[in-house]
Amino acid sequence: MEQIIEGGDNSRPPSCAEKRVVFSVFKYFPYGGLQLDLMRMAKEFVSRGINVVVYCMGCDIPEIPEGIEFRVLPAKGWSNHRRARNFEKALAAELKKEQFLAHVAFNRLTPADWYFAADVPFVESAKRSFLQKLLPRYRTFAAMEKELFQPENSTKIFCITHAQQRDFQRIYETPSNRIYQLPPGIDEKFANALSLREKRDEMRSKLGIHEDETLLIQVSSAFRTKGVDRSIAALAFLPESIREKTRLLIVGRGNPAAYMKFAERCGVARQVIFAGGRTDVPELIAAADLMIHPARNEATGTVLLESLACGTPVLCSANCGFSPFIKEAGNLVLPKLFRQKILNRTLMVALSTPDKLADLQQSAENYGRNGDFYRRAKCAVDLITGC
Repeated sequence: MEQIIEGGDNSRPPSCAEKRVVFSVFKYFPYGGLQLDLMRMAKEFVSRGINVVVYCMGCDIPEIPEGIEFRVLPAKGWSNHRRARNFEKALAAELKKEQFLAHVAFNRLTPADWYFAADVPFVESAKRSFLQKLLPRYRTFAAMEKELFQPENSTKIFCITHAQQRDFQRIYETPSNRIYQLPPGIDEKFANALSLREKRDEMRSKLGIHEDETLLIQVSSAFRTKGVDRSIAALAFLPESIREKTRLLIVGRGNPAAYMKFAERCGVARQVIFAGGRTDVPELIAAADLMIHPARNEATGTVLLESLACGTPVLCSANCGFSPFIKEAGNLVLPKLFRQKILNRTLMVALSTPDKLADLQQSAENYGRNGDFYRRAKCAVDLITGC
């Protein structure tokens, strides 16, 4: 039996399809990039008088906004891929009972009217051996992706970078008339984020950062995928005189145990702070001197635009879908073929060259002041509703 979790006063009965839209996602938690996009889109629907029902396998949400309802469907199975398939079957059964404007899937789930493609193609997301590709997990998730993108399917696709669209079409030959490009989308609370720099000294004091120290920040809930180990290694490579005055703040939900041990082996445990999930991310970014994000895979990298909006310069890998924005802003993008030595040297030069950080910060601030980063949810809802 499904568990229903409602937000606010949901007494308004969504008696007809045009008053309700259905979302689906494996898991909802407050700090994931995909989940943040989901919630922004849900709030945009509600602002237009359309209620939202979110089906998921599990959710962790402290406060559910009015007009949004979470329904938790049980999905049995010993493995993630088996639970995913069982959730998909349970969801399909529930959708047959519903009347709704549209079903928007935020994971690779069918049937769906729209799919929000937050990731790069699964079949290219990591290097796998021939034997690994024979395992049930790979075959299951690869099949779920193929079902969505194959030419015979009618699901419309939201892509968030042109490179992502090119990759999906190269692999699956998905017709262009099914694919819609969305603009960048970050929370509107970043619209005035430059003003947060006025309180950066206060935040740095709370973090225990001294006036003569440099604060690096990385925001991520997937530590390995986003390259937290790479950031720690680059910190450890810095000359001692710079390293001793540099701190790395890791913000996001994840298991830090292995990375804390890695920092200890690298001799920089004292310099690394694991802050966990936070609600004051804009303030933390504004307090930092440099955002570092050497991701292995990153379809977009919303946090990179959030950093520019805060006037905080960025050093990222070219694997980030939004890396062209970082390059356009005059900030630092690593070569496409990642090499730890290049990251190490790039960070060292940025921190050791006189006025380098100040110049990068000015470039980030200029770009962030004029950037149009806030329209994704509105554009998506316009397309779904036909408005």
